[in-house]
Amino acid sequence: MPYASNGETRLYYEAHGDGPPLALVMGLGGSIQAWGMQIPKLSQRYRVIAMDNRGAGRSDKPDVPYSIAGMAGDLACVLDAAGVDSAHVMGASMGGFIAQAFYHAYPGRTRSLILACTGASLYDPEGEPPDQTAMEIITRDRHGSTLRENMAAVAEVFYHPAFRRRVPDLVDRLTRFEEQLPQPPHAYHRQLEAVRAFDPAPDFQRGILAPTLVLHGADDRAWPPGNARLLARRIPGAELVILDNAAHMLMVERPQAFNDAVMDFLDRHRENNAGATGEYGRRHEREG
Repeated sequence: MPYASNGETRLYYEAHGDGPPLALVMGLGGSIQAWGMQIPKLSQRYRVIAMDNRGAGRSDKPDVPYSIAGMAGDLACVLDAAGVDSAHVMGASMGGFIAQAFYHAYPGRTRSLILACTGASLYDPEGEPPDQTAMEIITRDRHGSTLRENMAAVAEVFYHPAFRRRVPDLVDRLTRFEEQLPQPPHAYHRQLEAVRAFDPAPDFQRGILAPTLVLHGADDRAWPPGNARLLARRIPGAELVILDNAAHMLMVERPQAFNDAVMDFLDRHRENNAGATGEYGRRHEREG
């Protein structure tokens, strides 16, 4: 199993396929498993480098403060270990924060950004806050709940009702996945603290000059779609795609539409030179 290191923290990653590098960064509590419907497709044309953030999956889970900037540094260490100078970077949810921070720390290593089911920050006055139930579930103390109770709460908030009806054993599946790669409560809360502490000024997004795709579910309760529209307004030249009948886990709920949007964007910026500046293509919005 390949590991990178950032100081004393070991970071698990996988590399699949050949072509221009594409880094995948998952969100709060998530692991590489969540990209299971993306890696086989994207690796047909790109070298996909998927990582487990500190605190999740097979990476180390130190009980020390985490930060979004620090996790962007983790991504840089993973790319170093994989022998990659620059990459397209796709981040989902908290991973979208990490992708934005990675661009600002390493603009010369960022070929493009794909920001999925994410936003500017939890506190941005122009953003659309999570609904109350979603926020309560995301921030609940996991020490006093069973694993299945936690996964039932995740299913309720992160997955579209239509998807839950199509997959009646969703909670059982999520529970089995978590049993394979358990995340200790302290690691979840360390990641959550990093999300809560991330509150950049609006110029943080306005300063992103890499080609950017903002990809979101129309029925996301954790990050309502107003946050995607805000990112697309702020980031120069950003493209916006909102998928109907999808919630927070749109890459699982509508994998073909998600993959098609990502591949269309990547293929148009396939050989982009990292570190270039200026506006990229025409701004366009698409829903469907």
